[in-house]
Amino acid sequence: MPLQSLHTVLSRAIVMFAGVAGVYGLYLYFRKRPVMPSYWGIIVVGNLATLGQGIIGLIMALSGAQTREWVHILYGVTAVVWIPIINFINNQFNKGEHNVRETLIVALVCLFEMGVGLRAIGTGG
Repeated sequence: MPLQSLHTVLSRAIVMFAGVAGVYGLYLYFRKRPVMPSYWGIIVVGNLATLGQGIIGLIMALSGAQTREWVHILYGVTAVVWIPIINFINNQFNKGEHNVRETLIVALVCLFEMGVGLRAIGTGG
């Protein structure tokens, strides 16, 4: 499978993955559940897939592949920092506490990442 095809397939998978993780997080939030280790596992797997896609994109860029818009790269960088964004927002607004509000923060960041992924697909060519 060519790198560009793999990059495309991963982008779609990551968007679906982030969407499911976001909806599941909202489900947990409305059930008043804190973030469970299994939910963090989902987030880590999604972030690793995004990191893998970023590496493939970097390899493609270094080998001369062109993207229509430079902002596509910016979306890719934003997507790779999924977990640090969650931790930063949680520390700023939740003071690092592990409670139901953390579940909402994680769910909303997942949905934000889904939007970033959709926009990256739209600018990628």
